[in-house]
Amino acid sequence: MAKNKLAADEKFEKQDFDLFEALAALDKKDYGYYDRLSDEQKKKFVPYMLIAWFGVVKGSYDLQNYYLNSVNYHANKYFFHENIIKNPKLQWLMMCAASPGLGKQFHLYLPQIRDRVSKLKDLAKKTEIKDYYKKLYSNADSDILEEVSRLFVEQQHKKVRLANLYPNMKIEDIELLNELISVNDLDEYEEQFGQQ
Repeated sequence: MAKNKLAADEKFEKQDFDLFEALAALDKKDYGYYDRLSDEQKKKFVPYMLIAWFGVVKGSYDLQNYYLNSVNYHANKYFFHENIIKNPKLQWLMMCAASPGLGKQFHLYLPQIRDRVSKLKDLAKKTEIKDYYKKLYSNADSDILEEVSRLFVEQQHKKVRLANLYPNMKIEDIELLNELISVNDLDEYEEQFGQQ
């Protein structure tokens, strides 16, 4: 009996990290799941991939809305903060906090916007943003997708301008500054002080 248990433990030790098993544990709000992973599995634990899958579920509108908003509020907002990104267990706990604890759900992969666009290094193009939103909201009206894409691109271009003016400013601070000033304010500033 002890020999079989030892063999089973060794098999578990050598097992790769299972993304779908982790998603099921998140759905159950299993706060202890990360602690039960072997050292080898912890090395293969990729919180970024989990959050990309975890926030989107198939189901009623209310369930989809809850998951997306809860994951954004409890996890995504601070997921890549310089202190949190170094602590995968804390990232796990944040994702567990986002779960409604309703049991296993069918999760869909959330497509991502190009990294250089997200990091305000490149300007977003309306066609790529519209394609992105079309994947997320396949049943949405084309006119709504067009308007949302236009607004996203408009705001992202303003953030890129701010990032170029203040290259040492963190993205979170640029996001806040973007909310506080208008394009006209930015134009006036550049006219008065010139682009740096």
